Amino acid sequence: MELINGNLATLRFKEIFKLWTQIGVNNGYIASNHAFFKHAVDKKLKAIIVDFVQCLKEENRQLTVLLKENGVLAPSTSIDYSKLRMGNIRGKAAINDTEISTILSMNIASSVISVSQALEMSVKKKHTAKYGELHMRYAILGAKLIRLSNDKGWLLAPATI
Repeated sequence: MELINGNLATLRFKEIFKLWTQIGVNNGYIASNHAFFKHAVDKKLKAIIVDFVQCLKEENRQLTVLLKENGVLAPSTSIDYSKLRMGNIRGKAAINDTEISTILSMNIASSVISVSQALEMSVKKKHTAKYGELHMRYAILGAKLIRLSNDKGWLLAPATI
């Protein structure tokens, strides 16, 4: 964003593109995490999935407001997902918890990086504060997932020669 005569100007094209793209990426993460939730067996893993989806939805709300303030419509989701509930437990898992944990770790790490980049571009204090809060929420989720993966034996030690 640019400051013109001490006032905040509208977003530049690359900033709009970054925000718009991030909403689309988050929508993809939300969709995949709904599938993971249905297949996960471990209740603590399910809780982390729910927390991650809530963080993604909150980030999308904030990014949508920012785009709307600048006259740009945010990308919409093509599917309306029902709310995730901890009581929705399936019997047999087609995707095992180890695989879900690994993919979820990558998605959380990607979200931390993305929010860090948005934080770096942020000029307004209110946006900086919100991005900082999201950054910490994603980092805490990542730490919870690492602890859970370690406790469950899902983390593999690197091979030695």
